[in-house]
Parts: sequence; structure tokens; C-alpha cells
Amino acid sequence: MYHKNSINNENNVYYQIALCACGPDVGVRVVIYECNERLFAEQNAFAAIEAYIPTLSEMGVNVLWLMPIHPRGTDDKAIGSPYCVKDYRAIDPAFGTLADLQRLVSTAHSHGMQVMLDWIANHTSWDNAWVTAHPDWYQAARTADEQFWTDVTFLNYDVPAVCDTMLACMLYWINEADIDGFRCDYADGPPTTFWNNVITSVRAIKPDALMLAETSDAKLYDAGFDLLYSWSYLYAVEGVYSGSGTFGSLLSANTSEYNSTPEGKERMRYVTTHDESAQRSPVSVYRSPEGELSAFCLTAFLAGVPMIYSSQEIGNMNTINFFNYNVMDFASENATRTAMKTLLKVYRETAHLRGGTRVTGSLNAKVPYVEYTDESETMIVICNTANAEQEVRLPMKHQGHTATNLLSGESVQLAITTTLAPYEYRIYKH
Repeated sequence: MYHKNSINNENNVYYQIALCACGPDVGVRVVIYECNERLFAEQNAFAAIEAYIPTLSEMGVNVLWLMPIHPRGTDDKAIGSPYCVKDYRAIDPAFGTLADLQRLVSTAHSHGMQVMLDWIANHTSWDNAWVTAHPDWYQAARTADEQFWTDVTFLNYDVPAVCDTMLACMLYWINEADIDGFRCDYADGPPTTFWNNVITSVRAIKPDALMLAETSDAKLYDAGFDLLYSWSYLYAVEGVYSGSGTFGSLLSANTSEYNSTPEGKERMRYVTTHDESAQRSPVSVYRSPEGELSAFCLTAFLAGVPMIYSSQEIGNMNTINFFNYNVMDFASENATRTAMKTLLKVYRETAHLRGGTRVTGSLNAKVPYVEYTDESETMIVICNTANAEQEVRLPMKHQGHTATNLLSGESVQLAITTTLAPYEYRIYKH
């Protein structure tokens, strides 16, 4: 948990926060990549993703989250959503076979990477075999959500067979494909008791399984989830970069989320997701790949477990309808990915400093900074959130120090003032 003390000085420092150690190093060891299979290939997507794993590993990713792998509903109510599951023990043929998935997971493991499946426990497609075989497994009354999402029908977790069968389906993928955990869609739907039993059962097979809940409700931590979502933070960082919000608002969102985060647990942090990029283009918020990189830098070094949505690392600025295929070029060299690789290398190498005392503040209204200090070293992360040059004055305690620019490796003398290019970010250590 955070321990917060308000302080003020000439650089508008907002908070000084002492960080407690996390549980099994979740906040230090995890960088997540949300993988949309439909961006990689229209056929044999698993093979295309497997070929990309060495690049992801070089980039610093160590958790691969596969969006839903199952066949989608195809009845007259279906709209093509991958979150409309027809068969929990089957694979969409366009992605490949079970053997292809096993090879993908094996390759990921050989590169030190865990693999999570996206799991939709709350509802199924209307043409799922359970609807006919077990109509009592479904809710009789249509909830407000179900009235909105007409392509799915909601399961009734008051029926013990639903709990048992869903758990058996989840364990099937651990046993058959060596899966390492799950990102649990709409985790607020099933009861906490169900998730508690799931996580206990999963960890009986995979003690280090990573469990992510799509919710911001802290009660799901009690069920055993390691990570929850950070929607308030996402909207706040979008506000900072679109010009409608302030860094103070971002810090408030960060503090509010972590006030409900128990020691040993974490928040997943991101600047876009499959849902968000389907609703608005990254360019409408971050203006350019450089703007999104700046936001990612600020997000990764402020707090939480960073997540990258596939296509973010290659600078895609367009909306993505994740129902459809939109194959992109992940093979070619890409300046955005190169920059992210460098940034995440610094992120990993400064884990010890991020466990120290943190100070957050602003050099001006457009340039926030995050500072960490341990017993012997200090690191300062400076991010220009504007699409314009910013001349800023460094905090007095850093002026005159000989520091290392961790992004370039150069030794520099920190001056009183410096000018940042549009969306430029710098990381110094002294």
C-alpha cells in the first residue's frame, strides 16, 4: 500500500510516496502483451504469433495474453464477437490446432514467457451446446447487461454443475496446452466463491499461475486474483495527453486505485486496450506514435504492471475492430518498437530503484516527472505530454549532477534548464 505525504516546492511536487514491497515480485517481473490473433494472420495465426515471440522477448515482454481462442457463435443472434463462446474446449480453426497452440506455448516458455488465455466465464453464445442440453444452466430473467449484449446468454452460477463444468474447461487448457493463467473477462459476473475455487484449483497445478480480472472492484483480490484493471487511470492519462486533464488528476486516480490495492497485489496499467482502441483511435488521444510512447513511459514508471496491446508497439494510430481481421506488418523493423524495447530495458534494469522512495511532480503544466531514490542512487523520469517543445527548469537537487541518460547510455551534466522536443521523455540516473 502507499504511504502518502503532501509536500510542495518550486517544482510543484504533489506527493512523496514510500512503496511497500509487492508479493511475488508481480510489480517487478511482469510486462504483459495483449495479443489479438486477428492482427497476425487470417489463417494459422498461432504460427504467426509463435514466430513473433523472439521479438516480444527482446522487447521485454514476459507474459503473452492470448485474446479468446475459441470458436465464436454463428447463430442469427451472433455479431462476430470473440467474447461470444460456442465451445470452451475447441479452438477457432483459423488460428490453428491444439498442436499449434502447444508449440506456441512451448516456444513462449523457452523464451521465459508465461501464456494467459482470455476466459469468458460469465456468458456463452446462444448456439453453445449447453443452451439446448442444459437450459437450467442459464439465467431465466434477462439482466440489463444481457439486454444490451443480445448475442450472448448469461450463465447461472447458482447451479453447481455450471461451476464444476466451467472449472473443468479451464483446467483442460492447463493440462492439455500448459497454459499459465487466465485473463478473466467480466469477472464481476460470476460469484467470488467461484473464482476462489478456480484460482485454488489452478494453483494446485500451476503454483505461479497469473490471474488477471477484468474489473476495478477490489473485492476480486480476495478471490486470489493478482491483477485488476485500471480504468480510472486510463481515462486520466488520456485526459493528460488530449489536453482535457491534468497530472494532478492522474495522480488522484493513481492514488485512489492503489488505496484499495492490498500489499502483494497489483494493477495492470495501459494506455490502450482492445476495447479502447475499438472505440477511439489512439491518434485522437495521443496524436502520434511518439505521444503514445510518452504516455506509456509515464504509465510504466509511475506504478503498476505495464500492458502493451498488439499494434501499439508498431505505432498503429487507427481504430481496430477486434471482431474482424486486420492483418498488420509485425515482421519489419519499426522505430516505435525499437524505442519501446529500449524503454522496457531501462524499466527492467531499474526495478531496484522503483522499490525505493518515490516523488512525483511537474516541471511545468505539460511536463510531469517521477523520481525514485534508494540508499545510493536516484532516477528521474521526465515526460513531455505536449506536441510542442517545452523549456523546463530541473529540480534544484538534480542541477549540476553528473548523470547517466539511461535511454542513450551517455554521461551528461544536468543543467538548470533543458528543452524537451514534442513528446520527448528522458530517464536520468545519478
